Amino acid sequence: MKFTDEGKTNALDALINNCRKVSIAAHIRPDGDAIGSTLAFRCYLEARGCDAVVIYSDKVPETLKFMRKGTPSDRIIEYPVSCGKALERIEESDLLVCMDCNSFRRTGDIMPALERSSARKVLIDHHLGPDSGSFDIVFSETAVSSACELLYRILMSMPDIGGDASRLPAVSASAMMTGMTTDTNNFSNSVFPSTLEMASD
Repeated sequence: MKFTDEGKTNALDALINNCRKVSIAAHIRPDGDAIGSTLAFRCYLEARGCDAVVIYSDKVPETLKFMRKGTPSDRIIEYPVSCGKALERIEESDLLVCMDCNSFRRTGDIMPALERSSARKVLIDHHLGPDSGSFDIVFSETAVSSACELLYRILMSMPDIGGDASRLPAVSASAMMTGMTTDTNNFSNSVFPSTLEMASD
């Protein structure tokens, strides 16, 4: 099953090529899927030469801190700890990506800064009711296990990856696999044929 629109993928590719600073946000109280998808995309963007950071409204839970391995500490900003740094980074960014939540409303305290930003905005999510009007590009699909699986499909469609999973940065592949397995509770729920295909790849 095809989850990505070639026009949207090409538009995202163009945005990445022309951006200077990217900030990636997820929902409050980030879980494995939110952390996995944001860290995976950050690593992919870095491999393409982008200055990319992840911003969370809450601290990463102790049980999921292992997912930060391989990501420089200055590339993850936790809002309660670094309020000024988070807001300054959002203001400086020319591309904002919101992952694993259907609107800015679920990003918590950083929501006002995200909403007023003049940067281009992209949504990548698998929940119902995406707030499409707030974003320039929307990747929304509910028939997937997780945001990580949807991101995986998007990345596989990117020109530089060309459908070859071996071209994905190792940290990205690991983060997406971890996020997908946590969102499916180790393949016990929300599993689709495409989910198993992703795991196999």
